[in-house]
Amino acid sequence: MTSAEEDQFENLPKFDASKFQPPAWAKPANFQWGDRNGESSKATASSADKEGNQNILDLGDDESYDDNDDSGDEVFEDAHSTVDPEEAMFTISELKELLSRATKHKITGNSHYTSKPPQYEQAIASYKLAIDHLPTFPSDPTDPEHQEQDSKNDFKGKMKVEEPVPSGLQEVTEEEAVAIQKEENTKKGKSPEELEREEVEDEIKECTKACWGNLAACYIAIKDDGNAVKACTEALKIDPHYTKGLHRRATANERLGTLTALTSAQQDYTLLKTLLPASSPLLPSIRRSLIVLPPKIKSEEKKQYDEMMGKLKDLGNSLLGNFGLSTDNFKFEQQPGGGYSMNFNR
Repeated sequence: MTSAEEDQFENLPKFDASKFQPPAWAKPANFQWGDRNGESSKATASSADKEGNQNILDLGDDESYDDNDDSGDEVFEDAHSTVDPEEAMFTISELKELLSRATKHKITGNSHYTSKPPQYEQAIASYKLAIDHLPTFPSDPTDPEHQEQDSKNDFKGKMKVEEPVPSGLQEVTEEEAVAIQKEENTKKGKSPEELEREEVEDEIKECTKACWGNLAACYIAIKDDGNAVKACTEALKIDPHYTKGLHRRATANERLGTLTALTSAQQDYTLLKTLLPASSPLLPSIRRSLIVLPPKIKSEEKKQYDEMMGKLKDLGNSLLGNFGLSTDNFKFEQQPGGGYSMNFNR
């Protein structure tokens, strides 16, 4: 290389490591570039090793940066990261607020349903909004007290129209019965807050049941029997002895007319006969349905049997056709002993 060429290289700018340093905010304690005096990365690494590997960069765990800089995160003492959302509980005030909002939507739905002419689609939308506001609570259907309370709810207000039967026992009003029940619960160790929560939860269950039942009534009115059955089933999950839900589901299933639907309708009508008082105006129509349903069920069973045998015959013909035969070549005759004999006719 000539001296002229060397002079050209001398005029080129020299590398300055200080110009390539990251800003101060991007330089954590465990991340260091080479010294400003231009030391190589090898020199830096060797010096770090001598100091006990305190400044080694670990790219395998990004969370190490967060552990040293939590000043911007606010930690709440009442925060629980392990709480299951399914087990989270509303406060009593929150439950009352949800019930209040749902009740408003339910009242709006009732107004649409009873308007002239009825506005069923608007009523359906309102009842769905009400249901969306109501939380669900687990219930034990095998609990005897729960079943007894369900039966009492169904007959509430109906026994008042019957003639009183002379008795030596003094009758109590509904308010007195509630007060007695609360006193018994208090004796069992339940606090006033627990009693109030139970009361609000019972009101929510009743509102939810009524909304599902009203929703089913709307579906029946617009001939949407499939959704009517689903809505009634939801209401009956809350109260298995809900008479309106049983009757509406039976009505919808009877109109659907399938074997499963007819069988379910027969079961619901049979249960209603045991739940309704003798003075109920629904009993005559229920008895008529219970007379008509058995022949319908038998006819539907025969229809499904014939359809199944037809499909089997088609399958048999498709296989026997390869040999120039069909199921008509085989005749089955019942024997006196109950068995069958098969005859082959060409």
